[in-house]
Amino acid sequence: MSEITPEDLKSAAQDLPPSPQVFGKLGKLLRDPGTDLSDIADLVNTDSSLTARVLRLSNSAAFAQDLAIDNLDDAINRVGFREVFRLVGLAAASDLFATRNQTYGIEGSTLWENSLSCGLVMEDLARKTGHDEQEFYTLGLLRSMGKLVIDVCATSKSMDQRYESESGEPILAWEEKVFGITNPSVADFLLSTWNFPEETVNSIQLQYLDKDAESAPQSALLLNVAGALAERVNLALPGESAYWDSLESRCGSLGLNESDLDDTVESVKERLEEVLASVAG
Repeated sequence: MSEITPEDLKSAAQDLPPSPQVFGKLGKLLRDPGTDLSDIADLVNTDSSLTARVLRLSNSAAFAQDLAIDNLDDAINRVGFREVFRLVGLAAASDLFATRNQTYGIEGSTLWENSLSCGLVMEDLARKTGHDEQEFYTLGLLRSMGKLVIDVCATSKSMDQRYESESGEPILAWEEKVFGITNPSVADFLLSTWNFPEETVNSIQLQYLDKDAESAPQSALLLNVAGALAERVNLALPGESAYWDSLESRCGSLGLNESDLDDTVESVKERLEEVLASVAG
């Protein structure tokens, strides 16, 4: 076993882009009724790369008007607080998954599109089940960040470990065997360090429902459903399919039916096309 230690995780966290932390802080600001435009602009402007991405997306075909915008205040006025949150999350996930993940054999673009699809699924399911859309969007976007950190640790320690998707081995079993830790546990560690809400941390930790599914919160159950629906959008990740096997029973306990899932899948496909076209433009 090539064990990854807490010290390795702390070191890896230093190499990550700052945008996910900005995204987390922005979520807190938007939950505060006293937040105004300048608070949001000041926070996002702490990361110049993130600001540039948000401005580019705000000028994309999805939001374009007669005049181009070149500052964050105008961007927020054009698209609104909530849409800026979505755009910051989109840019943060893009930063996280910018390069190929060698340990898992996944292109960065695949990880990013899977995370985005899960974010959009969670947002849609939140509307259907009466939960907070912003919080659930965050869960979907960040659900795979533990894999990124494991790859950073493995690379820095020159661990020659590669997941073989052809093996069909469940991903958590492989991670535990090889590294002594799993990707949701790593995400738990990192998000806790960054002071994300406890519900966010716990839901990502429990998303695979590999332990006691009956005691898992609804947010974790829905994140499990989101993983399954991402596969229906043809954005599966290696080694995860076994964890989505009980989709029908999950949906029953959540008050969802097959029609709800079909509707969500079609909606997410449409929105993914729009987002990817905006990014490409």
